[in-house]
Amino acid sequence: MNKIVFDGDKTRLTETDGNISFEVHKRENALDVYDIKVEIEDDTDILVECHSDFKADIEINVLKDVKANLYEFKTDGDYKFQYKYNLEKKANLRVEKVYDVKTANEMTIIDLNGDESKIEYFFKTVSTDKEKYNFLVHHNGKKSISNIINNGVNILNGSLEFNVSGFVNRGIIGCDVNQNNRIINLTRNKCVIEPNLFIDEYDVVANHAAHIGTFSFDEVFYLMSRGIPEEEAENLLTKGFLLKDITKYKEELSEIINKYWRW
Repeated sequence: MNKIVFDGDKTRLTETDGNISFEVHKRENALDVYDIKVEIEDDTDILVECHSDFKADIEINVLKDVKANLYEFKTDGDYKFQYKYNLEKKANLRVEKVYDVKTANEMTIIDLNGDESKIEYFFKTVSTDKEKYNFLVHHNGKKSISNIINNGVNILNGSLEFNVSGFVNRGIIGCDVNQNNRIINLTRNKCVIEPNLFIDEYDVVANHAAHIGTFSFDEVFYLMSRGIPEEEAENLLTKGFLLKDITKYKEELSEIINKYWRW
């Protein structure tokens, strides 16, 4: 197990099992921007936590045949990040992210460079202000797989945006390219999902789903007909929606939901 804490000049690797290398540098001639590089050399788990304003470019390299899990938990701050994930042959990376931030603007670039490389990406957020997430997923290796799942609940002054683009060039055969983006918008504020698939090869399975809306009347009515108050029903539906697919930081995410939906 490894743990990385993003905390300005105190950004550090606080725990390590020796299976990753970690570098951090404050960028010259830039205001509080950090360059961070993580190389995952053997099978491992990584926890990442950030609880205050932070700006960074992060490069994460997963070496050949390595299987890793990356769990990220962000709260409270204003964030501006660029992530770049590079996966070599048969590398397998599972990413789980749980956010309860003030604002966020992120660019995520995923390069599946090796044949049979795979990324599973699960993102969960409760959005109370402006949050924007852009994804570029490049299938450069044959038989590579991407599953990008983004789920958000938009409340208060929230404005949530997901832009996800998947790319497969001619000759990169046997790939699976999957996107599933859903926003539960409990405000009248504008939310956006823009899914794109740029596929130049026939031997590919590519799917995308995008949905913006509220919980259905039938879901809420069913719970209320069993004596559950409306606010508690919304709490339960939110938990069912956001806790799905999460294996780490489930208790923290449940507490975040309770903070906004008290009953």
